Amino acid sequence: MHLTIRPLDPTSEVELDQYLALDRALDEHTYGGSEAQTREQLRAQLVDSPYGSVRRWVAISESMDGGESLVGRASTFMPLQENLETISVGVSIHPAFRGQGIATAMVQEVLLPAIRESGRTLVEGYGEIPADGDADAPELPVNRLARRVGITRKNLAVCRALPLPLNETLLETLQAEVEEELGEYRIELWDGEIPEEHLLAYGLLLRQLELDEPDEEVEHEASEYTPERIRESERRMREEGMDRILAVAVAPDGGFVGNSEVHVHTAPGSTLGWQENTLVMPEHRGHRLGLALKVATHRRLRERAPQLRSLVTWNSHVNPWMIGINEKLGYEILYRELVLQGRPSL
Repeated sequence: MHLTIRPLDPTSEVELDQYLALDRALDEHTYGGSEAQTREQLRAQLVDSPYGSVRRWVAISESMDGGESLVGRASTFMPLQENLETISVGVSIHPAFRGQGIATAMVQEVLLPAIRESGRTLVEGYGEIPADGDADAPELPVNRLARRVGITRKNLAVCRALPLPLNETLLETLQAEVEEELGEYRIELWDGEIPEEHLLAYGLLLRQLELDEPDEEVEHEASEYTPERIRESERRMREEGMDRILAVAVAPDGGFVGNSEVHVHTAPGSTLGWQENTLVMPEHRGHRLGLALKVATHRRLRERAPQLRSLVTWNSHVNPWMIGINEKLGYEILYRELVLQGRPSL
């Protein structure tokens, strides 16, 4: 196999189509669903924002008859407002082409030089291992690649997926459980954009989520979610074809004390969704608000995106509270994810 590694060309419709096909193959293989993203939506992901800069490369396999196949991808992401020492790196290979040294080549040829060129000293990456695998086994592909980069495990997360559609009887049962403890709290649902009058309060929830994240030894500076930053994120989501369902927990005094988000690609052919952040403020825990938030978003999801087959989420293995909620809903373990960091001498 003759392999060429080069930057992704956003002007090439053929290359963008191949990149999207790789995305779909990876998601179907791992999660049992995929997103029907367009070229323009992919191009929107490639544009830097005031908060982060991204670079992407592709691995092209050339066949004997001169045909080309896009078989792998690599990327870097650099935060631009906080975590200014950090560069995040990633590499993914088509399931049919794994075990042929493509990931190693991409790390060696593009990721290591990109790290050196960035001047950033803290390198971060993520990698999948089997649900029952030994996270520290040296022979695992992710650990072999991590050694080449010079990073080590700092946290362990668990990826779970919820088969959809969810049974309405289960949701009714969980709603009854919620109401036993909810008291004077209530759950409010929003679709799409956050109402203007709630931007500041919602930004505080997002920051608290990062502050509370049980991430063991990971080095991370929590972001400041200003109204401008939230609106920029919403604009990019629209351009990338994404929509979201938001739920907020409202305390008896009217303050926001929790939130949960589900992100869904808007195309009718998209069958994969993402359960994103869920938070309850520390002083308001113990009222089943986390479960209440998720029941509310999952119920709305049945109405908004009935075509979904799978909803995916991640939790740190030291977050038993959220894991318990996910298990009540029926989320099933797919794999475990290593969070890797280090300050390599490259």
